[in-house]
Amino acid sequence: MAMVRMSLILLIVSIALTGCGKPAPEESTRFSYTGEQDVVSLGVARSKDYLHVVWVEAHDPPQAFHSRSRDGRTWSDPVAIDTEQAPPDRSSRSNDIRIAAHDESLVVVWQTQGEGFRGSGPMVLARSSDGGQTWHAAEPPATTSAAPSHGFFALSATSGGEFHLAWLDNRHGQQGLHHAHSKDGLDWSAVTTIESITCQCCWNTLAHGERHHYVLYRGIAPRDMHLAVQPHDGNWRTTAAVGAFGWDINGCPHVGGGLVASDDALHALVWTGSEAYQGVHYTRGKPDGTGWQEQARVAAKEAGNPDLSLRGGGGLTAVWDQNGAAAGIYVAWIENDRFSRALRLSDRPQARLPLALPVDTGAAVFWTERGSNGRLGWVVSVVEGSK
Repeated sequence: MAMVRMSLILLIVSIALTGCGKPAPEESTRFSYTGEQDVVSLGVARSKDYLHVVWVEAHDPPQAFHSRSRDGRTWSDPVAIDTEQAPPDRSSRSNDIRIAAHDESLVVVWQTQGEGFRGSGPMVLARSSDGGQTWHAAEPPATTSAAPSHGFFALSATSGGEFHLAWLDNRHGQQGLHHAHSKDGLDWSAVTTIESITCQCCWNTLAHGERHHYVLYRGIAPRDMHLAVQPHDGNWRTTAAVGAFGWDINGCPHVGGGLVASDDALHALVWTGSEAYQGVHYTRGKPDGTGWQEQARVAAKEAGNPDLSLRGGGGLTAVWDQNGAAAGIYVAWIENDRFSRALRLSDRPQARLPLALPVDTGAAVFWTERGSNGRLGWVVSVVEGSK
């Protein structure tokens, strides 16, 4: 199997964000991949020297793959993640395969088929110690002895090489948020329950600061995004809502959010379906998880599925997708609470759920879309430009 096409793309479309006028990002390079079957799930991570992408193709059974790149422009040939474990199942863009990376150590997690709700099953872990050239099974921190299924993962690595995994399962009778950590991706800590009752099926996001670990997750009453904070030498605690919209619904929206820890602040990009506030909003808080400022709407109410990352060269990169007449994938810079104009990266069918990583003086933005051949693939765009 080989990567299929790479091309230089000029600036596509710019739209104004609320209260902003700085220049939009500019696209410098685009790389597109399509495989033998639809790409149904996507995960990305950055190590010191490489960008990493993992995805699931809808073979029978489904198959996970990995590729890496130094700059987002050229990519290694795909390597099948074959560990003789249960294949990905229930993997979708709202319940994605995940990857974390530190130097040449990589960890990947996906959900399998099992005895849980609608046939959902336990997590499976795969590990590589050579940057993704070979893969081996790893013992997961949670098994079916505690809960029949685990999903909606967040997986990350700290700058010191410690791996963290957060997920949802119903070990306490209802869907809740749980966490474990590992120094090497092989031997995991005991599982800690962070929140015993959460929204049932929204993805979670991990971030790490100088003194704290963080998980962004969706609460249940109301269904706003919430933050859990753990000092490096302490226990997890939950804080106030991150974006206090007071959204009360009886249902799961299948949308998480983006979270970044910078030197002096926490930054979040969250979505709400509240009629008065619907759309994607940015907010900033203190490193201890308190002091969240009033949220600012980033895009039109049709915007959703946000992600947030540091930007190479300084500032933040915000990405989201959008429905309606202006449907597509969008990216904008955030610096000092000011937004640039947004660049529309794609308007292709089923272009959705973008993910962002920092590169050089910009960002690499990944998403899935249906290509001209009718098959779902993944795309990465390297965007740059003045802040």
